[in-house]
Amino acid sequence: MMKWLCGKLIDGGERQTGQSAEFLRDILKSSSSGFWKFALFMPLSRHRAHAAKELWHLAHIGADMAEDCGPCTQIAVDMAADAGVSPETLRAVVAGRVQDLAPLEALALAFGKAVSANDPAAEEMRLELEAAIGPKAMADLAISIATARIFPALKRALGHATACHLVQVKVRQAA
Repeated sequence: MMKWLCGKLIDGGERQTGQSAEFLRDILKSSSSGFWKFALFMPLSRHRAHAAKELWHLAHIGADMAEDCGPCTQIAVDMAADAGVSPETLRAVVAGRVQDLAPLEALALAFGKAVSANDPAAEEMRLELEAAIGPKAMADLAISIATARIFPALKRALGHATACHLVQVKVRQAA
């Protein structure tokens, strides 16, 4: 019964994101307790209390771009659009037109990439960001970046990250 319900939750997540969540089915089949522990992680991956939505999402997308070759980045871009990050900003990010971003947005994106790539330049970026947005907002960005890394790692470890695809910015029509 519980595995059936979990399967339905996974199905709903796939419909919402438009991406396969077969890796979650693998976890569920192998370890229901592991699946439930992972489910408890999900609220942390969405935590944002102090950071501006643009900075939070761009740091997350930057981390995904460093970690992933498409599907997770696509989900992050779609979530940013759903949260109200402008399509122009997201198109600039996806096209690599960092010069079209506001300076703090470009810095948040670069910071997400640098942290995920273990780039020593991340520390200088962190200091600059923290001076601009404060330690509480920095904690939000740190959580966003760290949790963004989990999904591509799980997919790769379970054999579900073998194909790349182009990331698109879709503008959804209001209902």
